[in-house]
Amino acid sequence: MARISRLSFSVATILLYCFLSVAVGTAGDEVPFSGMVKKVLPDKNKVGIKDPKTKKRFTVIVNEKTQPDGLKTLEDLKKKDKVEGKYTVTEKGLYIALELIKK
Repeated sequence: MARISRLSFSVATILLYCFLSVAVGTAGDEVPFSGMVKKVLPDKNKVGIKDPKTKKRFTVIVNEKTQPDGLKTLEDLKKKDKVEGKYTVTEKGLYIALELIKK
């Protein structure tokens, strides 16, 4: 009985270690995206986007580091505009747009 418990503990520890090493390795990476604008909040510097293939909805924050292409201001984006770009996820789980291109 004790042998099974030690084995289970060892397997759980190894799996946890593997999971944490993968999670740490991907934090801060650039993630490409494309989709359709669902909502624009220019006063909060946020754009809501929906990926038409996966139906995933997410909100990117546009800041001074974002490289806009084809946009002078966020007010130039409208609902149902097609966009693409790259974002990174912060430690707090926020999606920060690194690049935002209106198609």
